[in-house]
Amino acid sequence: MKGGGIKGLDLGLWAVAFAAALAAALVVVSWSRAADPGEARYRFWAAAAAITGLAFAVLFVASGALGGTPDINFAPAAIRTDNAVKATVAKAIGAGDFVGLGVGVYLAIAGFAVSAVGAILARPARDERVWRTQDYVLLAVLAVVFGAIYWAWLGPYLGIETVLVGVSAQFGQELLFGLWFVSGLLGGYIIRRPGAAFLSETLAAFAEVLLGAPAGPVLIVTGFMQALGPELTFAATGYRRWGWGTMLVAGVAAGVVALPWNWLRLGYFALDPGVMAGLFITRVIAGGLAGLGAKAIGDLVAATGSLNYFALGRERVREV
Repeated sequence: MKGGGIKGLDLGLWAVAFAAALAAALVVVSWSRAADPGEARYRFWAAAAAITGLAFAVLFVASGALGGTPDINFAPAAIRTDNAVKATVAKAIGAGDFVGLGVGVYLAIAGFAVSAVGAILARPARDERVWRTQDYVLLAVLAVVFGAIYWAWLGPYLGIETVLVGVSAQFGQELLFGLWFVSGLLGGYIIRRPGAAFLSETLAAFAEVLLGAPAGPVLIVTGFMQALGPELTFAATGYRRWGWGTMLVAGVAAGVVALPWNWLRLGYFALDPGVMAGLFITRVIAGGLAGLGAKAIGDLVAATGSLNYFALGRERVREV
């Protein structure tokens, strides 16, 4: 199979190995602190590392199975049949011009998947962290609502190209990209349990796929990549801090942590470094606005009393 692709795909190769090592280390730490009430954060950091490795491993498999150039219709990693094209992945590992998908990549995917699912579903150290029926119901509601919003948002996202041209359109699209982070941020903010942000964003992406989003099932991978940043941020606070600063950081993290996956898929690594820097700054702004927007939405809904059975609603009752 002749390899070729977007500049920077070799970064994903090293990301797989790094994610595997980091996930293993965090699993050991979590196991050694099984009785620690704060053990959940290490477990979810391990899940985040495993999911990151899983995403890039899936990208490599898709690279071998599909051809073309990454875009909204998704043909990842730009594998071509042009003999003049050299594979950045092959160069990175010194494999020459030809690369193949062996059993190792499938074992890596299976290992990452098992690690992620095991870490997420493991029983938490404290009973108050156990999920309740109403938490799952809220997740389902958020998934359906934001799945529809995300699907509809594709229109303005693509339509901005009719208003702006060239690089300006890319900056406009990057700013609009922040809306696709809101479900995970809002779910984490309302439910305030380990895994809430991750599940809210991932399930919304799944609902978007079911509604017929043109990008297809790869959006599920995109969803959980966008969910990692908020989940990591909330885990770092022990799921105890929910102020404006925390939500701002969580929003920025949603954009920044997902950025390598988004950019590899969309081919942004082929852009001029100056343009990439500008797009990065725009992504940070978009993520920050998403975090602040999610908190504002959550507070407005909680003020109606409809969230009194959730952590956010109980907090507001105590304040009153």
